[in-house]
Amino acid sequence: MTKVYVLYASMFGHTKVLAEAIAEGAESVEGAEVVLESVEDVNLEELKTADAIIWGSSGFFGTPNPKMATFLSKLGGMWATGDLRGKVGGVFATTSTQHMGIEQILRVLQLPMQHHGMIVVSNTGELTPERTLYGCPYGAAATIPVETSKDAPMNRPRPEEMELAKEYGALVTKTAARLK
Repeated sequence: MTKVYVLYASMFGHTKVLAEAIAEGAESVEGAEVVLESVEDVNLEELKTADAIIWGSSGFFGTPNPKMATFLSKLGGMWATGDLRGKVGGVFATTSTQHMGIEQILRVLQLPMQHHGMIVVSNTGELTPERTLYGCPYGAAATIPVETSKDAPMNRPRPEEMELAKEYGALVTKTAARLK
């Protein structure tokens, strides 16, 4: 059994949708047990049982949102005790436009994993047209335009972004299973 936590910091629901695709990809791997949770609800003690952790956030001006910043600040004790050392990690992010710093956010989300001694999995694969247009080597990413009014239905990631997110969830899970 490979235990994978998919943790999201979503302000308006868009990032949660991408997290669900990542979790679906992770669940497609035989022997995977996947926990999908908001960073606001996660029990840090449970992360000690994880084989892999994939966390993601929406972005504000090239940085993770405040919910993710608060979550990451709570991991100091786990750093001091080495509880996440050697675990497999992956990251994902959403922004409202292509030029809102999505790659910067992904790199910022990787840094705490590196400080914890986690093994960060990049999001590489065959150079398909979808990967060339929508892929990112640092993790799963989606640009989701802001809704035109508060009454409009929520915009979702493009199908190509959702498919790449599923592939990434499966890749991180397979990597963790191999290392386990």
